Amino acid sequence: MQSPASSEQAGGPTSLPPVDAEVVDALIDQAVAALDQGHTQQARAGLERALALDARQFDAWHLLGVIALQARDFARAIELIEQANAIDPDVAMAHVNLGVASMESGLHEKAEQAFLRAVTLDPQEPGAFLGHGAALMALKRWEGAADSLGKALEQQPGNAEAQFNRGNAFLELKRFEAAVDSYDKVLAVHANHVGALINRAHACLALKRYEEAIQNCQKANALQPDRASAYTVLGETCMAMGGYAEALASYDRALALQPGQFVPLANRGSALLKLGRATEAIHSFEQALAIEPQHATVISNLAGALREAERWDDAWAFCQKALQIEPLHAGAHMNRGNVLLDRGELPAAREAFATVVSLQPDDADAQWSLGWCDLLLGDWTRGLPQLEWRWRKPGFTSPVRNFSKPLWLGQDDLRGRTILLHAEQGLGDTVQFCRYASQLSAMGARVLLEVQPPLKQLMGSLAGVAQVVVKGEGFLPPFDVHCPLMSLPQAFGAHPAMAPAGAYLHADRALAEAWAERLGPRVSPRVGLVWSGNMAHRNDRLRSLSAAALLQAMPPGIQLYSLQKDIRATDRPALQAHGVADFSAELRDFADTAALVEQMDLVVSVDTSVAHLAAAMGKPTWILLTKMPDWRWLMARPDTPWYASARLFRQGHWGRWDDVLAQVGQALHKELAKPPSSALQ
Repeated sequence: MQSPASSEQAGGPTSLPPVDAEVVDALIDQAVAALDQGHTQQARAGLERALALDARQFDAWHLLGVIALQARDFARAIELIEQANAIDPDVAMAHVNLGVASMESGLHEKAEQAFLRAVTLDPQEPGAFLGHGAALMALKRWEGAADSLGKALEQQPGNAEAQFNRGNAFLELKRFEAAVDSYDKVLAVHANHVGALINRAHACLALKRYEEAIQNCQKANALQPDRASAYTVLGETCMAMGGYAEALASYDRALALQPGQFVPLANRGSALLKLGRATEAIHSFEQALAIEPQHATVISNLAGALREAERWDDAWAFCQKALQIEPLHAGAHMNRGNVLLDRGELPAAREAFATVVSLQPDDADAQWSLGWCDLLLGDWTRGLPQLEWRWRKPGFTSPVRNFSKPLWLGQDDLRGRTILLHAEQGLGDTVQFCRYASQLSAMGARVLLEVQPPLKQLMGSLAGVAQVVVKGEGFLPPFDVHCPLMSLPQAFGAHPAMAPAGAYLHADRALAEAWAERLGPRVSPRVGLVWSGNMAHRNDRLRSLSAAALLQAMPPGIQLYSLQKDIRATDRPALQAHGVADFSAELRDFADTAALVEQMDLVVSVDTSVAHLAAAMGKPTWILLTKMPDWRWLMARPDTPWYASARLFRQGHWGRWDDVLAQVGQALHKELAKPPSSALQ
């Protein structure tokens, strides 16, 4: 008799019946046919019956996974396809489908591994390289994504999706030319592909192909007027072109379409800051930070706006916060340096700017600011060459002049050669640095001087100039070398210990006589006043004051004259109340202003072109300076190496003119006010 054990081993009652392979295959074939006809429930039922007969049927598990994938039941699809892969791990198509389900579930690492397995098994499997590229894009592994999408395009050159995503990968890699090429290929097939138009605008913006970027944005807006991202890119392009008002309008449109977007809110703040609307900029940056509180760049930009609003303590705090988040954030170090500069902490400011330069050696603003600190500290040997970075500063007021003739910075003998000195920046800069013409002439050079129109007649009094020409009027005479006026201090090795210049500009004799007759006999000391500068100047609000404030410091017993050509309406009542003579309507150019200055005993002026003019004429000139002045005035000294007749009065605190005006009033009482016994009857 056999034992029970031997009976079980022989195939007793608990053993499985043999599988009828033909039946299973038929069930799977029927399920495939049903699936092709759209009968999903029938297909699923057939596949489940097949698995009931044979649980190791790869095709059944895989097809059930495909059905779940089509039904967007991605978790179930992953489970079913993994069952199939456990049976046969070498079917590329199954790994592609697993990758698709994983991507849809947000499991990007899992998807990348599935697609990678597919391309390893069969590089020709449809969708394998495309899926792998998409997974790598989701993982921000841009280089690999571009490579896989390129291989997908080798198999399917007309696949617009692959081409678009490859362009996006190139955009992230900052390979902007390649990105444009990819988007162009998309647009060649789908001319109205809005995503390609918008992203092409991004790439063109980076390449400084601004007109193309604008055209792409405008077409995208025409096709889909509600795409906020197109307006955002348009705003960024306008910002790059210096069209800050247009940029602001674009950001506002983007936010109207899609409120609460971080990027346009942050960029809107930058546009407002460029427009001088610091308070509004602060609000926009704060709205952006409510969305992304730890964004170091926006925190740094907020610090910059707070500085512009003269909220220095707050600005400092946000600089520090940005650097806590990102210790090597160049913008935060730059803003930190600016706050330190405003405070007058020059060595620390210089250190901050040096940090920016170490992080971004081509940052023109940082290089220039580094030189500015050196100049204020009195190290002109190191600082003056740094000012040459001004030509590369974004938004610099004077564009570089691309002459065919070489730049002269003191390196060559000028005997027998013609040098063009050309004006840049403001009228005061021209007045200050035209002084070098006589030295160049003494070196044997023939000097051409190009100046702004209001200075042409005045410059006829400058020694050493062979010809004065007006900037922007006609062709320049021939010359051998050129030098911008503000590069001349470097060329001549200017230093703070140099002897200040005497008078080098003079009023036209006939004009001076005419103005003398116009003013009549001198009955008391004459003081010429300048209290405000050009309103378009970036720092005008800091360097200017009201006429009323200046006039309160004027003692009795002197005659007061306005030397300003442009007088603001808000200042006229104070001038009338104090009996200030106003000849603004008669000042045609600086020749007239010089002739009027000639009649003065003293000029009291904020830091404007008239202050330079009066001092260049040798007229006693008192210059009122902000706490942190222009580099040429150095720090904490009452005199200047530039003008022998100038005296400097400096703010002790930002925006506080009262201490300066008190000093001016006391000095006027001492030096100009006459004692009662000698008063004119």
